[in-house]
Amino acid sequence: MKKIILVLILIITCIKVNAYENKYFNISIPDNYKLTENEEYIYKWEKDKKYIAITINSNLNLKYNIETFDEEELNKQKEYLENGINEVLKKYNLKAEVSNINKLSKENTYYLEYDIYYPSKELTGYDMYQKGRMYTTKNYITTIIYSSEEKIDEDKNCKEVFDSFKILDTNLIIKNNLKIYIYIILIVGSILGVIGGIVSYKKRK
Repeated sequence: MKKIILVLILIITCIKVNAYENKYFNISIPDNYKLTENEEYIYKWEKDKKYIAITINSNLNLKYNIETFDEEELNKQKEYLENGINEVLKKYNLKAEVSNINKLSKENTYYLEYDIYYPSKELTGYDMYQKGRMYTTKNYITTIIYSSEEKIDEDKNCKEVFDSFKILDTNLIIKNNLKIYIYIILIVGSILGVIGGIVSYKKRK
């Protein structure tokens, strides 16, 4: 009887998730997050000051392969990402910090994982923390960002969302209208909520 009660409690207290799938990926999103961006290559779910963003770009010309990245390449990616974000944010007198960038693998799939910190409290009323992952396949560069006003290290939602993410048909080809650098690809999802938060805060003042 005690075991049955314990199982029922666990079921009740578990966060419900909704599976989202398109031709590029599938993912499990907590059902208290609302889909607010649903374009061909940009997807975003929001809940209060938190959000989950996924961006997809062509890798046909760039031919990036995370599996081959060495320490020097990781340092370059950190520099590109940090400089790219701060170039966008400099008009707000805000400077982000990228840290803990690593090449990891799971089930023979390599990806970059990194943290971003935005000291934005004076502008928005809260600081912002992000954890990102970037995946490369023959045709795609895909990034997923989990963003929160709280530190993410112990956030179980983040781990569950990231662990549920799966790239699907890597043979699909998407349009490549512009030749873009990797740091531009990385910063798109990262700054979606930051700029929105700053703009909203300024409108309220």
